[in-house]
Amino acid sequence: MILPVRTTHNIVLISAAMLLTILTACEEGEVYYRFHHIGKGQWYRDSTLVFTMDSVDLPPGVRYDVTIELTTSGVYPYRDLWLQIDHNLADTVFHRDTVHYQLADRYGKWLGSGVGGLHHLSLPFLTAVSLDRSRKYKLGISQIMNDDPLTGIEKAGLKVVAVNAGQK
Repeated sequence: MILPVRTTHNIVLISAAMLLTILTACEEGEVYYRFHHIGKGQWYRDSTLVFTMDSVDLPPGVRYDVTIELTTSGVYPYRDLWLQIDHNLADTVFHRDTVHYQLADRYGKWLGSGVGGLHHLSLPFLTAVSLDRSRKYKLGISQIMNDDPLTGIEKAGLKVVAVNAGQK
């Protein structure tokens, strides 16, 4: 006797298991991760994306890596991006940094990962910085490209991860 294979049922179970795995698999050591959607994929030069870290549970004596998270669409016209970042992460005084990131290689192949015309890239900003829970941290990101608006940037974010969080 040949039993019928319940492929639809199996696909639903496998899909549910994969979704559960993805939802519960947050990065160990991640203490802050927020992003801003950019309306219609048009980022104006005078639009500053502001991230505020207050009341974040930061264990003392731990160092953190800070990355800029960026999602672009297929209409982004360049291989690179210039950003202006104002922050008080390294000190109580605000600093202004101008950073230049490569988003694609010289052949036009996008760096990072991508699905369905969207590309996600984690861009290093600060490494092994000391943060403590007694201060409120603020970071503002502005694009400083010649285009106004700059098209093809769908969202930008900030992620803070404890260095060597998984090692004891």
